[in-house]
Amino acid sequence: MENYYVQQEQPQKPEKTPGIAGKLFGGIGLSLIIMGLFIGVQFAVAVVLMIGTAVQYAVEMPGDINYVTQMLTQKIEEPDFMTNLTVIATAVSAVIAVFFYWLLWGRKRTTQDRRYFREKVLRGKNFLMISVATVGLYFLAILISNIIGIVSPETMEAYNEMMNMALGGNIFMVMITTIILAPISEECIMRGMIFRNLQKYFSVPAAIVIQAVIFGIFHMNWVQGLYVLPVGLALGFAAAKSKSVLPCIYMHMLNNFMSVVLALLPEFCQTSLFCIVAVAACFAAVWLMYRQDYEKLQDAS
Repeated sequence: MENYYVQQEQPQKPEKTPGIAGKLFGGIGLSLIIMGLFIGVQFAVAVVLMIGTAVQYAVEMPGDINYVTQMLTQKIEEPDFMTNLTVIATAVSAVIAVFFYWLLWGRKRTTQDRRYFREKVLRGKNFLMISVATVGLYFLAILISNIIGIVSPETMEAYNEMMNMALGGNIFMVMITTIILAPISEECIMRGMIFRNLQKYFSVPAAIVIQAVIFGIFHMNWVQGLYVLPVGLALGFAAAKSKSVLPCIYMHMLNNFMSVVLALLPEFCQTSLFCIVAVAACFAAVWLMYRQDYEKLQDAS
């Protein structure tokens, strides 16, 4: 793949290597603060919406706290309510994340950056490689979740119940959230602001690993945090190589869209055996495509 994997511009190193305190507080600490702020935004939006709903019931029956509590509890148990709440909270987070990513990094992109992305990243074979890799990563996540389900069935059952509560309503709204809004929001936060911040304090490999761990923490449950870890590593690698969040957003969207595809496939496609074969086939295909481009580059030189 012409210059894509080999002749990468190395990020400029700081004039003075950050010490341990700088790495802990400026790198990891600030990154965790950024993550916490966006979790706080989503939580605040959810609280405001719930307060608004409670006020509506309070107007219906002034002074009757039991009525308000009972009606609010029933409302929360409705799948459509929780789904709509998740959509709105994610949409607000996405708008804020896009704005701050553009403010801090996007508007600083140089003509050279844009040219590199246009000529080296936007190539058909790159698109095919990251697509195949994303499919492989999705089945790897399924395999990890299957293992968790075997080791701790209660944990997996509780996780599924939680996800059904948050995303068990209107299927169209669920798809808007998971396939469009969440990838945009999370990539601008994780591979945009957080990964960029980490690169100022750590080597690229270290920054990729740290942001992947933070990505897992961001999901706030250890089941999802565990099976998104390899996805986070791949997204960090893509961000480092492409110098952009756009390929990461595409990969994230495709990864989440795979759940729709999987629902149309036979149940066998969710078994561990099928996942192992799918992961091996996808990564073998990516490796072969990479080797072909690497060999062409070596021959040309």
